Amino acid sequence: MLRREDGLALIVSMGVLSMLTITGTTVMVYTTSNTKTSELSRSNEKSFSLSEAALADAMAVLANPDNDALKQATLPSTEATASSAQYEDGTAKWWGVLDPGDAEWTVSALGLYDNPAGPGLPQVRRLLTAKVPVTPSYLQPLNNPVWNYLYAGHTGSACDQTLNNNILGSSRMYVAGNLCLSPNVVLTQSSVIVGGSLDVQNNAAVGIPASMTTRVEAYVGGDCRYATGSWGVCTGNQDARHIYGKLADGVTAGVSHTPPVVPPPTADFANWYEHAIPGPAQSCTTSTGTPPMFDNNYPTRDNSAPVFDLTPPSSYICRVGPGASTSLPSLITGAQTTIAVASATAFPTSQFQIRIDDEVMTVKAGFGTTTWTVTRGVNGTTPAIHAASQTVLWDDATPSGELSWNAATKTLSVKGTIFIDGSAKISNSALNTYNGQATLYLSGTFRATGSLCASVSGAACAFSTWNPNTEMLTIVANGNGGQVNPGDGILFDNNFSFQGGLYATNAVEFGNNVNIGGPVVGSQILLSNNLTTNSFPTITTVPAGMPSNKTVYAQPNPPQMFAG
Repeated sequence: MLRREDGLALIVSMGVLSMLTITGTTVMVYTTSNTKTSELSRSNEKSFSLSEAALADAMAVLANPDNDALKQATLPSTEATASSAQYEDGTAKWWGVLDPGDAEWTVSALGLYDNPAGPGLPQVRRLLTAKVPVTPSYLQPLNNPVWNYLYAGHTGSACDQTLNNNILGSSRMYVAGNLCLSPNVVLTQSSVIVGGSLDVQNNAAVGIPASMTTRVEAYVGGDCRYATGSWGVCTGNQDARHIYGKLADGVTAGVSHTPPVVPPPTADFANWYEHAIPGPAQSCTTSTGTPPMFDNNYPTRDNSAPVFDLTPPSSYICRVGPGASTSLPSLITGAQTTIAVASATAFPTSQFQIRIDDEVMTVKAGFGTTTWTVTRGVNGTTPAIHAASQTVLWDDATPSGELSWNAATKTLSVKGTIFIDGSAKISNSALNTYNGQATLYLSGTFRATGSLCASVSGAACAFSTWNPNTEMLTIVANGNGGQVNPGDGILFDNNFSFQGGLYATNAVEFGNNVNIGGPVVGSQILLSNNLTTNSFPTITTVPAGMPSNKTVYAQPNPPQMFAG
């Protein structure tokens, strides 16, 4: 009986069944675990893809040319206020924090995907961060030809523009309405365009009939007359009416009856009040001395800030974003390749460029010290002598905006679009210079009791060497009265000079013997004796913020320094 095997099959079967059950359970558990792991991995991948999509969405917002990439309001600042978009069964969120001092965003991008463990559980999250540096826009192509003229925009009066004194020189003049020349006024501009009619009083004239070179390229859209004579359609030869014109071909005497259309410019004061850098919404991130009070009750634009002197007795610096400046302890010659500077603070520790006056140099050695080895006259500039105390600017830095003054060398440094909710003036009666490209908006008025020029020779403005396409400051004034005569927006006192652009919602007035180079736009141009308008190159490039040009803002660079 001990050798009988009855029931053994049952025992073996039970063992095999147990083993199969264990194996099956193990396989099921393993398969389920792998499935869950796979689902979780897929969810992580999905949430990461969503965070990448969120970053792309944030970059699209920053890169939109209608948005200002140097304004915090362009992106929400926290996850609580984040923007979001739905992608299939997930969500992409993005927000950012702007550091105006470094002109750099920290952008956060969050991907949220449904939890594979079941409904009601927290979503799978993947957070990605990146740094986005921003490059400011300093320049833009000219898109309104008005900035190549002396432009008087008033219309609707018998004499929209009256010239009581001679305008000497050769810049182009555009009168949108009717032009009246007082007795004995001789207008000798290179071209004169009158949208309305032209009234020439006794002994006044447009051009001189001596030769084609002394005649004026003339356009009159309406009628014309001389003295108390009869009015007539102003076309063809009008010598009898003392309009000594020539056609555009330069060889035919006469007046064209089809003036080119130049649209009246407009200045967007409300927009630049919010977006100017520096300005009411974004003051200096680096400053010394006493820079402007851009506003005293932001966000109310009411022309209430005190009159700011651009050229006071003491120096000041106002800069937003990256940049550095120092000065020369002593004069340097045009041949020196080793120069001393007062300080190296905030300058780079590897090769960079500097600007002194109109010369650009490359600093090749001496980083972090006050003795630099330089290559002179780079970027097409010319080596020159530079006086002690002159400002040394980090030239290839990209500050978002700057308005700084060196009182020792009487040099103004400007960049970007600037807004002061008040008035400004030049009080220093010496010859003042400026470097840079900028548009300065004023809710109030502008008065000059001193000269301000970009190119100088000795103790005078050098009009023949000034190129507005590479260096131009434009003053844009919305007020009238106060520090200037009632009805004026801009006033230049006797005997001073200016190179740059001028725009006034009201009149622009010049005192005796004023010399200007550059475009002038106003409701009227008021003259004392002997305004001289110096010729300037055709303007094709203007500072950002110029009235009537397309609004351009700072734009972001590609994201970098990813984390998450």
